[in-house]
Amino acid sequence: MPVPSVAERGYANPNLLADTDWLAEHLKDPNLRLIDTRSGDLYSAGHIPGAISLNAFGGIPRAGNNDMGTAAQFEQLAGTMGIANDSTVVIYDAPGAQMGMTAWAFLMNGHADVHVLDGGFQKWTAEDRPVTTDTVISRASTTYKASRVDAMDCPLDYAKSAVGKEGVVFWDTRALAEHEGTQGNNPRMGHITGSNHLEWTDLLDADTKTLKPGDELRAMLTSRGITPESEVNTYCQGGGRAATAAFVLKVLGYDRVRNYAGSFGQWSRQDDTPIE
Repeated sequence: MPVPSVAERGYANPNLLADTDWLAEHLKDPNLRLIDTRSGDLYSAGHIPGAISLNAFGGIPRAGNNDMGTAAQFEQLAGTMGIANDSTVVIYDAPGAQMGMTAWAFLMNGHADVHVLDGGFQKWTAEDRPVTTDTVISRASTTYKASRVDAMDCPLDYAKSAVGKEGVVFWDTRALAEHEGTQGNNPRMGHITGSNHLEWTDLLDADTKTLKPGDELRAMLTSRGITPESEVNTYCQGGGRAATAAFVLKVLGYDRVRNYAGSFGQWSRQDDTPIE
């Protein structure tokens, strides 16, 4: 059965996603900047024509403690990639967590025209769309100006202050075993005290890897206490899975969403953070 288009799935902000049909029609648009966030090896083996390779972990600027990097650092990255403030940016992964971290960084720095490719590289190739191994993508550098949206960020100090506050939810997007503390190599195992759990992969259709319909997602999230009325702070181990989940909340129309980029890898290494 064909996957319904993004516009037909009941999202509040469907414009944050790009259909493969749309991308195929716009591949040669001069204002398009397509970013492949898979590993360098996968990119070299074949990618969507015109895509720039960017490994989000190591590519997206981060602070020394693993909080998000500064606006100036992001400006340098975007400019080096030939991305202007008015560029149409489309980001894809297999799909996986790196697409979310990259998309969230663009949103958090005020980029107006950013989208994630629904279904990612899996859907693109399943539809027998063009793939290339050309790896030299030349883009003239630009002068990019970020407009940082601090209300989308959850640095460590903010996370510490927000735990346990009324109306604030911490959403653990990791696997259940990580949440329960039976898997991982953190100095302290478990999860942020009081956090709600829903693995980020549950947001995607298991077969097509496209985002599930809006009504299904809202029911699933509400059943876990992740409601539009709350401030939702997403986290995982290093921020990628959490950023993907935060991006999905924006697609659904949640207004108060922050990604805790440092996530449990950072949290578990503090001596004053509550864990259960």
